[in-house]
Amino acid sequence: MTMTVLRDRTPRNTGPIELRDLGPSGRPLGTRADCYDGSPWELHRGELVRQMSSNGLHSILMFLLGTLYRTHARDGLDVMGDVFCELVDPDGTLSLRAPDVVLARSVKRLKDGPFQGIPIVAVEIRATQSKKQLEEKAKLYLEHDWPCIWLVHADRQEVEIVRPNIASVVYPRGTSVPLVPELDKYELEEIPVAALFDKQRFESFCDGWVERRAAARERANERVRSLRSVLDARKFVVTTDVYERIVTSKDLERLERWLVLAATATSTEAFERGVRADMHA
Repeated sequence: MTMTVLRDRTPRNTGPIELRDLGPSGRPLGTRADCYDGSPWELHRGELVRQMSSNGLHSILMFLLGTLYRTHARDGLDVMGDVFCELVDPDGTLSLRAPDVVLARSVKRLKDGPFQGIPIVAVEIRATQSKKQLEEKAKLYLEHDWPCIWLVHADRQEVEIVRPNIASVVYPRGTSVPLVPELDKYELEEIPVAALFDKQRFESFCDGWVERRAAARERANERVRSLRSVLDARKFVVTTDVYERIVTSKDLERLERWLVLAATATSTEAFERGVRADMHA
């Protein structure tokens, strides 16, 4: 059978991959039915793109990033790995691409079907896939208004963050990559790039980080309780705004200073002046 290139026809399933008509980019035409869990294919604007096989490093990075996101994602957010995402062009042309990791605000997914919506962050790991393929996927995501894409370059140990309408930013080993606000459940704002490629260092930002934050919060709560006891003992009745600042503070060093101030201030007013001054220092 002679294969012809068709540019103006809706992609359709014409049988075995080897016998498909070709699309504008010279790749076999495909349909939604070609993309299923475990499928070797993705669909790019009606054409089939073979998924690159994962090597050991790719799988490790995918696991680590998925773990990082699941640990630090706010409650109610979902983290998915290697799931098909539906992207539909204005003319109805369908793409089904599978980022390595996706952080999503709400999962709208048909039974055994693709994710429908715009992720908060999508991660693509370049370990085996070509630069051209990676750029093609990133370009498609940007054209569909995906707000943040992490391109993790395994060979260079770099993270490149791509956003719509602005230049991409590359974070090499030795720097830290910022996290989106939706990953601040335990107040982690950034992670060293090197930690993504070092399992032992990485663990300190997941279970280790959570344990340290929990311990720090408990120490802060103890200081708050001590501070309130001193204020009560000295019959210092503080204003509502100062009280709120005290009971909501998680800054251990600041709470230590306020505890000393509560014990030494000559009056309630002097204590409050000291707290406000410290807040604005």
